[in-house]
Amino acid sequence: MGGLGFRENENFNDALLAKQVWRMINNTDSLCHRVFKAWFFPDCSILDAKESSFGSYAWKSIIGARDVIRKGMVWRIGTGEALRIKEDRWLPGHANCSVISPLPSMSPDVKVSSLIDPDRVAWRTEVVQQLFLPHEADIILGIPLSSRSPDDRIIWAHTPSEFRAEIFVTSAWFLWNRRNAVHFGRPPLPVDSICSKAGNYLQEFLQAQIEEQIPVRPPPSQQWCPPDHHCLKINFDATVFRRLSKAGIGVIIRNNAGEVEGALSSSIPMAHSVADLEALACLKAVQFALELGITRVVFEGDSAVIINALLHGVGAFATFNNILDDICMLSTVFQFVEFSFVNRHCNSVADALAKKAKLIVGAQVWLHDVPADIAPLVSLDVH
Repeated sequence: MGGLGFRENENFNDALLAKQVWRMINNTDSLCHRVFKAWFFPDCSILDAKESSFGSYAWKSIIGARDVIRKGMVWRIGTGEALRIKEDRWLPGHANCSVISPLPSMSPDVKVSSLIDPDRVAWRTEVVQQLFLPHEADIILGIPLSSRSPDDRIIWAHTPSEFRAEIFVTSAWFLWNRRNAVHFGRPPLPVDSICSKAGNYLQEFLQAQIEEQIPVRPPPSQQWCPPDHHCLKINFDATVFRRLSKAGIGVIIRNNAGEVEGALSSSIPMAHSVADLEALACLKAVQFALELGITRVVFEGDSAVIINALLHGVGAFATFNNILDDICMLSTVFQFVEFSFVNRHCNSVADALAKKAKLIVGAQVWLHDVPADIAPLVSLDVH
């Protein structure tokens, strides 16, 4: 039977049904979601809906495909009000995205919001460290929070941020092509190679989009370029200190003569991914600029993923999307603002400031100056 492609047909149907569940979760205003909700889960979400012996074949198929989503999803924290600490999947990068700390005295219905200080929009550090195992406490404290209080949202886990939605569709496309190859007598792609093929194919496609949308400077100009005389340039970067379970952020502000207007070095908890950290570095750069009253600015970073997301509005299902929305909201205050991708060689001062945060508790700011060990790098950029 496998030779006729029946098994591949079944896999493809499962993929399409799981995609339909994903659409229902993320588009609750759709006709499909409203109809099924009215009939089968009026008082809960589709993830908590119970199987019904009276349900239609379509509903039973969707319930079956829901398990695919459950295994691969993770919640992105907004306010934490919709998420149960012990019952829901909300720890990014964790083995199964769920809490394994014992928490014997905690009720199953206690929400993640109880771990957040609403006035500071920050995790209650002491509470988290007391309740959870050390490695889980580090993960929680590294989850970024937004002052906009966005809704909690389901995203896809276990894959790089730019793959989250696309890898699912690409795999289904490969399955469908394999089914067609078997049906028409062409050599089919081995089933065990579909996942790697889909990943490579999608990686190649995404890289092509980045190269087209954000041209990288050619090697001869691997040096920082000053901004126009009417604005300032702010470079930002992030680095990881894995042994310390923390990260560093560096920000440098310069005018068109290359003179330093301000600099910042800050240590922060380790986030789920490097992309999350780069987004946080960009957010800190925007906040720093606003604190200094800067109105016309160019922000430069060496993360193509983050700059591409800011320029082209991608990343809605990424872990860092709440941070990007914060950046976009704050950026409306500037009279002129631009985000630009640069080669790492053009971002050496921000990188050095980020690494300096290894020995800093909290944040350190310099106005019209930089630390003595950073000054030579500033001079190299303008000479």
